[in-house]
Amino acid sequence: MFSTILFDIDGTIIDTESVIIASLQEALSQVTGRQYAHNDLRFTLGIPSQEALAQLNLPADQTAAVKALWPKLLATKQRQVTVFATMRRTLAHLQHRGVKLGIITSKSNSELENEFTWFGLNEYFDVIITADAGVAPKPAPDPINLALKELQVQPEDAMYLGDSIYDMQSANDAGVKFGLATWGAFDLSRFKSADYMLTRPEGLLDLAII
Repeated sequence: MFSTILFDIDGTIIDTESVIIASLQEALSQVTGRQYAHNDLRFTLGIPSQEALAQLNLPADQTAAVKALWPKLLATKQRQVTVFATMRRTLAHLQHRGVKLGIITSKSNSELENEFTWFGLNEYFDVIITADAGVAPKPAPDPINLALKELQVQPEDAMYLGDSIYDMQSANDAGVKFGLATWGAFDLSRFKSADYMLTRPEGLLDLAII
């Protein structure tokens, strides 16, 4: 079916939600003195950290302080992050079949290096598009379009696996099919228009070319 599968990272390949939000909660508490509920910060998942902080509407000095502190706190919790069960094996099987694999992430290059590369999964991917790629980030289709261009793949031959509304919108606007990683998604009722609802990573094997 698909010769190319593109992946989001957080909530799709690795389980990061609790660590990302806990780190932000701690940073906000230290800088602003305010306590933010977990659900109040869910919107920050799946978009660049700079954009997430902008949406909090903090004074400029507090935004700068949180921006500096957040990644430092996140780094102390990195060992709590895990790869979702069967994901590594699924990537290996897809690569063995000759499926082109790519990453579309809202992480910057430095965030990718500090928060993902150490898992040893980069070798499975033919292209990695980060927030530093010089194009509009998700939910715009630009990162997916760039990946398709670099892979020399047509939209109809690719799908994008993600866990957020931003991922789905990006895929829809890029003209690729969207697969929902239900293991990382919040409130599945928001994803009724998803092309595929995957309950486990190995479900991708049924969607890839043989």
